[in-house]
Amino acid sequence: MASDAAGRSGVELRIVARGRAPPVWESSVLLFRSFRALAALPLIFLLAASCAQAQNVRIIAVVNDEVISAADLEARVALALLSSNLGTDAATRQRVATQVLRQMIDEKLEIQESKKHDIKVSEEDVDQAFKALETQNKLPPGGLEKILHDRGIPKSALTNQLLAQIMWARSVRGRYGHSIGIGEEEINDAIKQIEASRDQTQNRVAEIFLSVADPTQDAEVHDFAQRLAGEIQRGASFPQVARQFSQSPEASLGGDIGWVLPGMLDSEVEQTIESMKPGQLTQPMRLSGGYYIFLLIDRRTPQEGAKDVTVNLTQVVVPLAPGADASQREAAVEKAAKLTADAKSCGEMAKIGREVSPDQSGPIGDVKLKDLPDDVRPVIQAVSIATPTKPVSVRAGIGVFMVCKREGGEDIDRDLVSDNLLKQRLDNLARRYLADLRLVAFVDLRV
Repeated sequence: MASDAAGRSGVELRIVARGRAPPVWESSVLLFRSFRALAALPLIFLLAASCAQAQNVRIIAVVNDEVISAADLEARVALALLSSNLGTDAATRQRVATQVLRQMIDEKLEIQESKKHDIKVSEEDVDQAFKALETQNKLPPGGLEKILHDRGIPKSALTNQLLAQIMWARSVRGRYGHSIGIGEEEINDAIKQIEASRDQTQNRVAEIFLSVADPTQDAEVHDFAQRLAGEIQRGASFPQVARQFSQSPEASLGGDIGWVLPGMLDSEVEQTIESMKPGQLTQPMRLSGGYYIFLLIDRRTPQEGAKDVTVNLTQVVVPLAPGADASQREAAVEKAAKLTADAKSCGEMAKIGREVSPDQSGPIGDVKLKDLPDDVRPVIQAVSIATPTKPVSVRAGIGVFMVCKREGGEDIDRDLVSDNLLKQRLDNLARRYLADLRLVAFVDLRV
């Protein structure tokens, strides 16, 4: 299921900009480009360099009352190939054309719906998004437009795509943003889950997602996914292919979904990824909604995550005599858990320690997480600040620890957690929104 993936040299344009960056959602890319029920289209003749002008103005599709011309499609295919580095041969163009046409149909629907709700996007918004692409690709001012000109790609091919993305982001946020609230308890639960996972091996994973909107499309989408995987194996850049073709919200990040913990992905996916080495790629996997291609970017152990973390600790120890039997140890564990269950601060823990065993209990001070015993480190790493750990065996008996302060490593930003929860919810709603638009749309294909 896995194979090595390497990047291909050359120009790589990251189609990710969003215009002005509003509070949460518009700053993320919303490439939810689901497949319509389209047959394979014989489009090579439309995309060849020797096309006659009359062919280029031919109407390829009518979306409600708006058209997509052969020239529009040819320009967008060229842009997609440039951005993803898939190559420019006729066979590759043929494979890409159908997917690009689906994306363009969805963009028409998104813009039309946004206009119904009076969503405004100014030329300045699009220009800022265009300039952001230059910055992200480390190009000088005017560098991106020059690349497009040199490749014979009209600037409008990119600006129209950016316009659709910005309008759709604002439309979805305007429709749902005011009605979605992320409660404090949700944020607390998410933070606890993050904290509790610190002692588990983590995989950094990227994905490409191709949706199957209709069962009759399954074979076609599977074929396209296999072709993308093959191109990546032959050297195409996974991040750039993801940015151009993936229908995952993480497309803007090159498909990077970050550090993944056990239980976050489908069990079949997790088993496959666990057998892989960093840099390896899965073959397309059929899961809920469509086909996925996964790349294992990196892997880290709890010890690696603990290298630069310093914790300030307080402990309570319930003493155990040398040679205590199992029943005595069990009683000590129960006592330690009961004594510390309601402690809310390190001060309270210190007070409990003074009452139970002042010689063994109390503040420990700052200690490097990596220097803690192997049986204690995962417990400390997994616990939230000012929360008693589960009882663990220590030299003098049974101990319960509390982290008073944690420095270094990856801090958990409460606002970021809240933003991510909101983004996930909006992502799901946006998928449904677009699916509803497709159900009532009139699409007339003319090829």
